[in-house]
Amino acid sequence: MKSKITKTALVTGCTSGIGLETCIGLAKQNFNLILISRSDEKLSSLSKEIIGKYGIKTKCFVCDLSSLKDINKMCIEICNYYNHIDVIINNAGAIYMDKQFSVDGLEMTFALNHMSYFALTTNLLENLHNIDDLRIINVSSQAHRNIKIDLDGLDRGDNYNGWFAYKKSKLANIYFTYYMAKKLLGKSITVNCLHPGVVNTNIANNNEKLYYKIITSIIKYFSISAKEGAQTSIYLATNDLVSNVTGLYFKNCRPIKTSKVSYDEKVALELWKKSKRILEKISA
Repeated sequence: MKSKITKTALVTGCTSGIGLETCIGLAKQNFNLILISRSDEKLSSLSKEIIGKYGIKTKCFVCDLSSLKDINKMCIEICNYYNHIDVIINNAGAIYMDKQFSVDGLEMTFALNHMSYFALTTNLLENLHNIDDLRIINVSSQAHRNIKIDLDGLDRGDNYNGWFAYKKSKLANIYFTYYMAKKLLGKSITVNCLHPGVVNTNIANNNEKLYYKIITSIIKYFSISAKEGAQTSIYLATNDLVSNVTGLYFKNCRPIKTSKVSYDEKVALELWKKSKRILEKISA
């Protein structure tokens, strides 16, 4: 009897919420895990728990995903350790109701929710020795609807509104997915994105104002669990039915249409160029 082949999945934002439940779901299906988070303590605790319960291998990387230099350094370490990764799940994200800037001088929502996806994924694609049969999964949101992106001020947070900045970042995830899927057509790499649902997670817990806490509490009351929210990510990472499916947006494990503006290939291209320029400038 042949032994089951063990695959490896990379998950960002893995120590709580959807990311944590995604890791558990993948571990149950015999995936080894690359765990990425800001907290060494939380990573260590999660790694020990998963190894103890499921007997799979884990490798932890501490990284501030809002820092492009940190991402670049981490990707070098990952590529030195791994020749091949089967699944990349860009899951980390946050809502910042008050305008903040990353260490690179980028508006924080844009830096964490979009640029981390772009920097991590493009770096690994360029430097992994073997990228055959790779699945790239980007966690977006239905929040992408009813918004447009102003490319000129996106990285600066011009006319900042925290909720609108989050919506724009989720639209950026979809532009990134669609453009990369088209760019990689003909290769054995798939790129898809998803809406996890309105999930009760810690995503907005960094906002201290009472008004935001009240609104967040009301939303969470009507939300689904993180375990439920992780199901589409797990499905896209593991199901054979989507092994060759690329360039789509999923909700409840089914592909659906995104907003009309999300299919604007010109905006997708300009966002890609802008993201590449930012990455090259900071990496110089």
